Amino acid sequence: MGTMQRHPFRSPPAGETGSGSAVVTVGNFDGVHLGHQALIRRVVEDARVLGAASVLLTFNPHPQAVLRAHQVPILTSLRLRLRLFERLGLDEACVIAFTPEFAKIPAAQFVEEYLIAPFRLKKLIIGYDFAFGRNREGTAELLMQAAHEHGFGFEVFPAVSSGDETVSSTRIRGFLQAGEFAQAARLLGRPYSVLEPVVRGRQQGRLLGFPTLNQVPEEPLPIPFGVYAVRAQVAEQTLGGVANYGIRPTVEGATAPLLETFLFDFSGDLYGEVIEILPLKRLREERKFPSLDALKAQIAKDRDAARAYLATLAKRSE
Repeated sequence: MGTMQRHPFRSPPAGETGSGSAVVTVGNFDGVHLGHQALIRRVVEDARVLGAASVLLTFNPHPQAVLRAHQVPILTSLRLRLRLFERLGLDEACVIAFTPEFAKIPAAQFVEEYLIAPFRLKKLIIGYDFAFGRNREGTAELLMQAAHEHGFGFEVFPAVSSGDETVSSTRIRGFLQAGEFAQAARLLGRPYSVLEPVVRGRQQGRLLGFPTLNQVPEEPLPIPFGVYAVRAQVAEQTLGGVANYGIRPTVEGATAPLLETFLFDFSGDLYGEVIEILPLKRLREERKFPSLDALKAQIAKDRDAARAYLATLAKRSE
Protein backbone atom coordinates (compact mmCIF):
# COMPACT_ATOMS: atom_id res chain seq x y z
CA MET A 1 0.00 0.00 0.00
CA GLY A 2 1.16 3.54 -0.59
CA THR A 3 2.88 5.14 2.37
CA MET A 4 2.13 8.79 3.12
CA GLN A 5 4.92 11.20 4.01
CA ARG A 6 3.83 14.46 5.61
CA HIS A 7 5.61 17.78 4.98
CA PRO A 8 4.43 20.45 7.42
CA PHE A 9 5.24 24.00 6.30
CA ARG A 10 3.86 25.92 9.27
CA SER A 11 2.04 25.35 12.56
CA PRO A 12 -1.72 24.71 12.36
CA PRO A 13 -4.08 27.53 13.36
CA ALA A 14 -4.21 28.28 17.07
CA GLY A 15 -7.41 28.30 19.11
CA GLU A 16 -10.02 25.78 20.06
CA THR A 17 -12.45 26.44 17.19
CA GLY A 18 -11.59 24.11 14.34
CA SER A 19 -8.50 22.83 16.16
CA GLY A 20 -7.16 19.70 14.47
CA SER A 21 -9.48 20.04 11.47
CA ALA A 22 -8.42 20.48 7.86
CA VAL A 23 -9.50 21.66 4.44
CA VAL A 24 -7.94 19.18 2.02
CA THR A 25 -7.31 18.88 -1.69
CA VAL A 26 -5.89 15.89 -3.55
CA GLY A 27 -4.41 15.55 -7.04
CA ASN A 28 -1.26 15.19 -9.12
CA PHE A 29 -0.61 18.94 -9.45
CA ASP A 30 2.08 18.40 -12.09
CA GLY A 31 3.23 21.86 -13.11
CA VAL A 32 1.51 23.70 -10.24
CA HIS A 33 0.11 25.82 -13.08
CA LEU A 34 -2.43 28.66 -12.94
CA GLY A 35 -5.33 26.26 -12.49
CA HIS A 36 -3.61 24.44 -9.64
CA GLN A 37 -2.63 27.72 -8.04
CA ALA A 38 -6.22 28.98 -8.07
CA LEU A 39 -7.45 25.74 -6.49
CA ILE A 40 -4.75 25.80 -3.80
CA ARG A 41 -5.54 29.43 -2.96
CA ARG A 42 -9.18 28.41 -2.49
CA VAL A 43 -8.06 25.69 -0.05
CA VAL A 44 -5.93 28.19 1.88
CA GLU A 45 -8.70 30.81 1.96
CA ASP A 46 -11.40 28.35 3.05
CA ALA A 47 -9.12 26.91 5.73
CA ARG A 48 -8.51 30.39 7.11
CA VAL A 49 -12.24 31.11 7.23
CA LEU A 50 -12.98 27.78 8.94
CA GLY A 51 -10.08 28.00 11.38
CA ALA A 52 -8.61 24.81 9.93
CA ALA A 53 -5.31 23.66 8.46
CA SER A 54 -4.85 23.78 4.68
CA VAL A 55 -3.58 20.41 3.45
CA LEU A 56 -2.71 19.04 0.02
CA LEU A 57 -2.31 15.36 -0.92
CA THR A 58 -0.29 14.45 -3.97
CA PHE A 59 1.43 11.40 -5.47
CA ASN A 60 5.01 10.46 -6.28
CA PRO A 61 5.96 9.24 -8.77
CA HIS A 62 3.35 10.60 -11.14
CA PRO A 63 0.64 7.93 -11.59
CA GLN A 64 1.08 7.86 -15.35
CA ALA A 65 4.76 6.97 -14.89
CA VAL A 66 3.61 3.82 -13.08
CA LEU A 67 0.50 2.95 -15.08
CA ARG A 68 1.99 3.47 -18.55
CA ALA A 69 4.79 1.46 -20.11
CA HIS A 70 6.73 4.61 -21.12
CA GLN A 71 7.89 7.46 -18.92
CA VAL A 72 5.83 10.63 -18.95
CA PRO A 73 7.76 13.91 -19.06
CA ILE A 74 7.08 15.52 -15.70
CA LEU A 75 6.68 19.29 -15.62
CA THR A 76 7.62 19.72 -11.99
CA SER A 77 9.77 17.53 -9.76
CA LEU A 78 8.54 16.70 -6.30
CA ARG A 79 11.25 18.97 -4.87
CA LEU A 80 9.95 21.95 -6.85
CA ARG A 81 6.30 21.10 -6.21
CA LEU A 82 6.90 21.18 -2.45
CA ARG A 83 8.64 24.55 -2.72
CA LEU A 84 5.73 25.97 -4.72
CA PHE A 85 3.13 24.49 -2.36
CA GLU A 86 4.79 26.23 0.57
CA ARG A 87 4.97 29.54 -1.30
CA LEU A 88 1.24 29.32 -2.01
CA GLY A 89 0.54 29.33 1.72
CA LEU A 90 -0.39 25.71 2.46
CA ASP A 91 0.09 24.47 5.99
CA GLU A 92 1.04 20.96 4.92
CA ALA A 93 1.63 18.74 1.90
CA CYS A 94 1.32 14.95 2.10
CA VAL A 95 3.05 12.76 -0.50
CA ILE A 96 1.60 9.32 -1.16
CA ALA A 97 3.95 6.76 -2.70
CA PHE A 98 2.23 5.67 -5.90
CA THR A 99 2.97 2.00 -6.59
CA PRO A 100 1.31 -0.66 -8.77
CA GLU A 101 -0.25 -2.10 -5.59
CA PHE A 102 -1.58 1.29 -4.52
CA ALA A 103 -3.12 1.78 -7.97
CA LYS A 104 -5.33 -1.28 -7.37
CA ILE A 105 -7.07 -0.10 -4.21
CA PRO A 106 -10.78 0.69 -4.54
CA ALA A 107 -11.76 4.35 -4.44
CA ALA A 108 -13.86 3.88 -1.29
CA GLN A 109 -10.85 2.41 0.51
CA PHE A 110 -8.73 5.39 -0.55
CA VAL A 111 -11.30 7.77 0.92
CA GLU A 112 -11.37 5.91 4.24
CA GLU A 113 -7.62 5.36 4.64
CA TYR A 114 -6.13 8.52 3.14
CA LEU A 115 -8.80 11.17 3.75
CA ILE A 116 -11.11 10.20 6.61
CA ALA A 117 -8.63 8.44 8.91
CA PRO A 118 -5.70 10.93 8.82
CA PHE A 119 -7.73 14.17 8.90
CA ARG A 120 -10.73 15.67 10.64
CA LEU A 121 -12.14 16.96 7.37
CA LYS A 122 -13.94 20.26 7.35
CA LYS A 123 -13.99 20.38 3.56
CA LEU A 124 -12.59 18.53 0.54
CA ILE A 125 -11.89 20.36 -2.74
CA ILE A 126 -10.88 18.58 -5.96
CA GLY A 127 -10.17 19.74 -9.48
CA TYR A 128 -12.84 19.35 -12.16
CA ASP A 129 -10.90 16.59 -13.96
CA PHE A 130 -9.66 14.58 -10.98
CA ALA A 131 -10.55 10.90 -10.60
CA PHE A 132 -8.79 8.27 -8.50
CA GLY A 133 -8.76 4.68 -7.32
CA ARG A 134 -8.93 1.43 -9.24
CA ASN A 135 -10.15 2.04 -12.81
CA ARG A 136 -10.64 5.73 -11.90
CA GLU A 137 -13.84 4.81 -10.09
CA GLY A 138 -13.31 7.61 -7.59
CA THR A 139 -15.59 10.25 -9.06
CA ALA A 140 -17.07 13.49 -7.77
CA GLU A 141 -20.32 11.61 -7.11
CA LEU A 142 -18.55 9.10 -4.84
CA LEU A 143 -16.86 11.92 -2.91
CA MET A 144 -20.11 13.85 -2.60
CA GLN A 145 -21.70 10.78 -1.03
CA ALA A 146 -18.75 10.40 1.37
CA ALA A 147 -19.07 14.08 2.32
CA HIS A 148 -22.74 13.57 3.14
CA GLU A 149 -22.04 10.44 5.19
CA HIS A 150 -19.12 11.90 7.16
CA GLY A 151 -20.32 15.48 7.47
CA PHE A 152 -17.70 17.49 5.61
CA GLY A 153 -18.06 20.06 2.86
CA PHE A 154 -17.24 19.19 -0.75
CA GLU A 155 -16.46 21.31 -3.82
CA VAL A 156 -15.41 20.60 -7.39
CA PHE A 157 -13.16 23.46 -8.51
CA PRO A 158 -13.77 24.52 -12.13
CA ALA A 159 -11.27 24.76 -14.98
CA VAL A 160 -9.19 27.93 -15.23
CA SER A 161 -8.64 29.64 -18.58
CA SER A 162 -5.94 31.91 -19.94
CA GLY A 163 -7.26 33.83 -22.87
CA ASP A 164 -9.43 31.40 -24.80
CA GLU A 165 -7.77 28.13 -23.71
CA THR A 166 -8.09 25.93 -20.65
CA VAL A 167 -4.96 25.73 -18.54
CA SER A 168 -3.68 22.14 -18.49
CA SER A 169 -0.45 20.25 -17.94
CA THR A 170 -0.86 18.55 -21.32
CA ARG A 171 -1.04 21.92 -23.09
CA ILE A 172 2.05 23.15 -21.25
CA ARG A 173 4.02 20.02 -22.19
CA GLY A 174 3.13 20.67 -25.81
CA PHE A 175 4.46 24.23 -25.64
CA LEU A 176 7.72 23.09 -24.03
CA GLN A 177 8.25 20.34 -26.60
CA ALA A 178 7.82 22.97 -29.32
CA GLY A 179 10.23 25.36 -27.62
CA GLU A 180 7.49 27.91 -26.93
CA PHE A 181 8.69 28.89 -23.48
CA ALA A 182 6.79 32.17 -23.30
CA GLN A 183 3.50 30.36 -23.98
CA ALA A 184 4.32 27.73 -21.37
CA ALA A 185 5.12 30.46 -18.84
CA ARG A 186 1.78 32.12 -19.57
CA LEU A 187 -0.09 28.99 -18.44
CA LEU A 188 2.32 28.12 -15.64
CA GLY A 189 2.14 31.61 -14.16
CA ARG A 190 5.96 31.62 -13.99
CA PRO A 191 8.87 30.56 -16.22
CA TYR A 192 9.39 26.82 -16.60
CA SER A 193 12.30 25.71 -14.41
CA VAL A 194 14.30 22.73 -13.19
CA LEU A 195 15.23 22.46 -9.50
CA GLU A 196 17.88 19.82 -8.76
CA PRO A 197 21.08 19.46 -6.69
CA VAL A 198 24.46 19.97 -8.34
CA VAL A 199 26.44 16.72 -8.61
CA ARG A 200 30.06 16.01 -9.46
CA GLY A 201 30.72 15.17 -13.08
CA ARG A 202 33.83 14.07 -14.93
CA GLN A 203 35.24 17.62 -15.03
CA GLN A 204 35.48 17.53 -18.83
CA GLY A 205 33.69 20.85 -19.18
CA ARG A 206 36.42 22.41 -17.08
CA LEU A 207 39.07 20.88 -19.34
CA LEU A 208 37.30 22.46 -22.33
CA GLY A 209 37.34 25.85 -20.64
CA PHE A 210 33.63 25.81 -19.81
CA PRO A 211 33.11 24.44 -16.27
CA THR A 212 29.51 23.35 -15.84
CA LEU A 213 27.01 22.70 -13.09
CA ASN A 214 25.80 19.13 -13.54
CA GLN A 215 22.28 18.13 -12.52
CA VAL A 216 20.61 14.75 -13.03
CA PRO A 217 16.81 15.14 -13.23
CA GLU A 218 14.82 12.52 -11.34
CA GLU A 219 12.43 12.24 -14.30
CA PRO A 220 12.88 12.99 -18.02
CA LEU A 221 12.42 16.71 -18.62
CA PRO A 222 9.57 17.83 -20.91
CA ILE A 223 12.00 19.62 -23.24
CA PRO A 224 13.89 18.12 -26.20
CA PHE A 225 17.58 17.34 -25.97
CA GLY A 226 19.53 20.42 -27.02
CA VAL A 227 21.32 23.59 -26.04
CA TYR A 228 19.46 26.39 -24.27
CA ALA A 229 19.93 29.97 -23.20
CA VAL A 230 19.11 29.93 -19.49
CA ARG A 231 18.90 31.94 -16.33
CA ALA A 232 19.87 30.42 -12.98
CA GLN A 233 18.90 31.24 -9.42
CA VAL A 234 22.09 30.92 -7.37
CA ALA A 235 21.56 32.03 -3.77
CA GLU A 236 20.19 35.56 -4.11
CA GLN A 237 21.62 36.06 -7.61
CA THR A 238 20.05 35.63 -11.04
CA LEU A 239 22.77 34.65 -13.50
CA GLY A 240 22.77 34.07 -17.23
CA GLY A 241 24.17 30.96 -18.82
CA VAL A 242 24.02 28.31 -21.51
CA ALA A 243 22.95 24.73 -20.84
CA ASN A 244 22.94 21.39 -22.61
CA TYR A 245 20.27 18.83 -21.82
CA GLY A 246 20.97 15.38 -23.18
CA ILE A 247 23.32 12.41 -23.17
CA ARG A 248 26.62 14.12 -24.19
CA PRO A 249 27.26 12.04 -27.35
CA THR A 250 30.65 13.62 -28.16
CA VAL A 251 32.11 13.03 -24.70
CA GLU A 252 30.66 9.78 -23.41
CA GLY A 253 27.19 8.98 -24.73
CA ALA A 254 25.61 8.67 -21.30
CA THR A 255 22.31 6.83 -20.98
CA ALA A 256 20.83 9.02 -18.21
CA PRO A 257 20.01 12.54 -19.44
CA LEU A 258 22.08 15.26 -17.80
CA LEU A 259 21.55 19.01 -17.54
CA GLU A 260 24.90 20.81 -17.78
CA THR A 261 24.95 24.58 -17.29
CA PHE A 262 27.81 27.01 -17.87
CA LEU A 263 27.14 30.20 -15.93
CA PHE A 264 28.43 33.51 -17.21
CA ASP A 265 30.57 35.63 -14.89
CA PHE A 266 30.59 33.11 -12.06
CA SER A 267 33.19 31.05 -10.28
CA GLY A 268 32.67 28.98 -7.17
CA ASP A 269 31.91 25.55 -5.76
CA LEU A 270 28.20 24.70 -5.82
CA TYR A 271 28.41 20.92 -5.36
CA GLY A 272 25.47 19.72 -3.31
CA GLU A 273 23.59 23.01 -3.67
CA VAL A 274 20.05 22.89 -5.05
CA ILE A 275 19.98 25.25 -8.04
CA GLU A 276 17.01 26.40 -10.14
CA ILE A 277 17.64 26.58 -13.88
CA LEU A 278 15.20 28.40 -16.19
CA PRO A 279 15.53 27.41 -19.89
CA LEU A 280 14.36 30.36 -21.97
CA LYS A 281 15.23 29.53 -25.58
CA ARG A 282 16.40 26.43 -27.46
CA LEU A 283 19.45 27.42 -29.49
CA ARG A 284 20.10 24.12 -31.31
CA GLU A 285 19.70 20.35 -31.11
CA GLU A 286 22.20 18.14 -29.29
CA ARG A 287 24.59 16.48 -31.72
CA LYS A 288 27.85 14.54 -31.82
CA PHE A 289 30.98 16.40 -32.94
CA PRO A 290 34.00 14.84 -34.68
CA SER A 291 36.44 16.02 -31.99
CA LEU A 292 36.67 17.79 -28.64
CA ASP A 293 38.14 20.82 -30.41
CA ALA A 294 35.07 21.03 -32.64
CA LEU A 295 32.85 20.73 -29.57
CA LYS A 296 34.80 23.47 -27.77
CA ALA A 297 34.42 25.81 -30.76
CA GLN A 298 30.66 25.17 -30.88
CA ILE A 299 30.27 25.76 -27.14
CA ALA A 300 31.91 29.16 -27.60
CA LYS A 301 29.37 29.97 -30.32
CA ASP A 302 26.53 28.74 -28.09
CA ARG A 303 27.80 30.93 -25.26
CA ASP A 304 27.79 33.99 -27.50
CA ALA A 305 24.31 33.18 -28.86
CA ALA A 306 22.95 32.75 -25.33
CA ARG A 307 24.51 36.03 -24.17
CA ALA A 308 22.99 37.85 -27.14
CA TYR A 309 19.52 36.40 -26.50
CA LEU A 310 19.60 37.21 -22.79
CA ALA A 311 20.73 40.76 -23.60
CA THR A 312 17.73 41.09 -25.92
CA LEU A 313 15.40 39.95 -23.14
CA ALA A 314 16.97 42.45 -20.74
CA LYS A 315 16.35 45.31 -23.19
CA ARG A 316 12.73 44.28 -23.63
CA SER A 317 12.14 44.46 -19.87
CA GLU A 318 13.63 47.95 -19.51
